[in-house]
Amino acid sequence: MTDEEKNGKQIWRDIGWIAREVNSTANREWRDEHLGDNRFIYVIRVLEHPGIGMQELATAIGVDRTTAFRAISKLVADGYLEKRDHPTQSRLKVLYPTAKSEGLKDRLFRFESDTFDAYLSNLSDTDVQTLKQLLERVRLTQLTQADDEKNVK
Repeated sequence: MTDEEKNGKQIWRDIGWIAREVNSTANREWRDEHLGDNRFIYVIRVLEHPGIGMQELATAIGVDRTTAFRAISKLVADGYLEKRDHPTQSRLKVLYPTAKSEGLKDRLFRFESDTFDAYLSNLSDTDVQTLKQLLERVRLTQLTQADDEKNVK
């Protein structure tokens, strides 16, 4: 295995470690509200974009439709989100935060901000911009490959 391959593997391992660590912290933070398993992310995105479509939300979070539908169904049942008919396409549903979500809005946004700050605190603004650009390129590559695979099937 070349050094480049080893470095690439280590990058993925580090990204995985960070993701698991954030997920673990979030599960502890949101356990009492039943917003673990990354459900808090759905609530944050809907608070940021009231009226977002279910497919649009799934894409923004980076999960498949089935996973998103299950999480959204739980959030609706728990009173965090409300499904409404799309204003122009009646077969589609859009999502809105409920008063319960609005009541957690400041705490949710603060948690997200504090988490970012904690993990990025040793990076300069330039480093953060570079990291953002690199991760966007990786994400775009993955999205393009996923679209290509869908078109082949």
